[in-house]
Amino acid sequence: MKYLALTAASVLLVACNNSDGGDGVSVTRVDQATGDSALAALYLGNSGDGIVTWDDRSFDDGVYTFTGVVFTDTESDEDADEAEEAEDGDSDIDFDEVHAARMTVAGPRFDDNGDVIFDRLSIEDGRFVSSDESETGGGGFASFIVESPNAELVADIARGFSGENSDDEDTDTSAYRFGLIALNELTAEGTDDESGEDYRFAMNRFALDGYDGDTLQRFELMGLEIDGASPETGPIRIRLAELSMDEIGQAFFAPFTEGMRQAMADAAGEDATASDMPDYDPMDAYGAFLMSGLDVNVGGILVTLDRMTGEIDDSGNTIVGTTEMTPLVIRPDTEYPLGAQMSLGLGMLGYQQLEFTAAGESVYDRGDDRIYTRGENYFEMTDGFRIESEMDLSGYLEYAQAAMRLSMQGQDEFDMDGMFDPLMINRFVLRIEDMSLLDRALTAGSAAQGMSKAELRQQAAAMVTLGMLGAPAEIPRPLLTELSQALVGFINEGGTITIAMEPDQPVSVGTLMEQAESEALDFDAMGLTITNTPAED
Repeated sequence: MKYLALTAASVLLVACNNSDGGDGVSVTRVDQATGDSALAALYLGNSGDGIVTWDDRSFDDGVYTFTGVVFTDTESDEDADEAEEAEDGDSDIDFDEVHAARMTVAGPRFDDNGDVIFDRLSIEDGRFVSSDESETGGGGFASFIVESPNAELVADIARGFSGENSDDEDTDTSAYRFGLIALNELTAEGTDDESGEDYRFAMNRFALDGYDGDTLQRFELMGLEIDGASPETGPIRIRLAELSMDEIGQAFFAPFTEGMRQAMADAAGEDATASDMPDYDPMDAYGAFLMSGLDVNVGGILVTLDRMTGEIDDSGNTIVGTTEMTPLVIRPDTEYPLGAQMSLGLGMLGYQQLEFTAAGESVYDRGDDRIYTRGENYFEMTDGFRIESEMDLSGYLEYAQAAMRLSMQGQDEFDMDGMFDPLMINRFVLRIEDMSLLDRALTAGSAAQGMSKAELRQQAAAMVTLGMLGAPAEIPRPLLTELSQALVGFINEGGTITIAMEPDQPVSVGTLMEQAESEALDFDAMGLTITNTPAED
């Protein structure tokens, strides 16, 4: 099964829209002699040269069509045992053949370097088949498509078709380029090896569209469906209508390509030290993001999300990023134990469900290397609380590059010294507004402790005051007084707590961390204030 999956798995690792998944690429006209030579390099010269056999093959206008195609697992019993141990008991569809009604290879030929390439590979109406009669699982797919792959990708497809064993280190997926990779109408079903529960998986489409080494034009996952069960939680049901991203840039690919470079260098016995990555741009992330139609049921805990969106508008010197989340709803189904437990907990606070919304907008100025918020930036729980934030930071690019270099280091090299030094705080404000959660919690707490809400408020306020007495001596007493008054006022009157850091001069985050470690924070330089605004009647 390892070799059957090699072709698909190696290309899908890149991280895959074509309107019809069909005639999205023009076919290069090749003569049959050239095509036959290229097919031989793909281990498709004769039926059975590698892991692929077929009933019939025809050639027409540069396109080879195979029918009655079978991909056979050539994995040894020893390799299969090792792979099974590596899976560590995870459920899997145990198949050793893929049967496809049809496969086409369009425009097979050699490039100027003598490497085999083609315009399009399509495997259609595939079914997973097991020679083990006791295996009850199965599945298949409508089509698997690769369009306009470069020579490096085609070489690994050929390696997959050959059935030859090869270490994963030999595959440099960071070198892949392609027009489209798509898997349509995938289905799988079987029985979990450990729990004995049946499961089902379906996905309408997974596609990577247009990767040139710097930008992936589009990623999409459509129509995901997962059904199963767990003895501990009960039913598991997941639905996702769409997860997609457009114009995905190097901020996403840099960790992958750098990690691949290090792995291959290490395998070759060469210097695998993380590079300085001077060209890494954290703002080159994506153009648009969408998640929609999420519907999850795990043991009676129901989660639904209509839409979550994000957009990044890069006009050159100024980059504006926006995000929005429409209600994320979490609610219980009391017919199941987990749902019943959740319902009991929510009921104590007077809720039947939890509903969350969020939005944000940030602006990055390349010239000043400054990132700041504008508009609404909040996370809110309906009838619960609202958290708002404002920030103005400088030195973000140098910090982000240092953070990326750090993330690519091995654990033995892990060193955060200096990473936060360039990140400067010009202004930061955090507001926490109570929207009935505090009163609900006090109501539940007073009932549990057998006292009135007023008495519980007094007790909580007294605990805050006592807690301040044990604060470290280096914290200025005026600041402690502010904090105590703000917390006590919040407990007694609700409203909004505001924590603001508005220094006269920008403050380095690295300096703050060093001061905190040595217990010598300069609170005056931070410009820190903590206040409470009582709720309006």
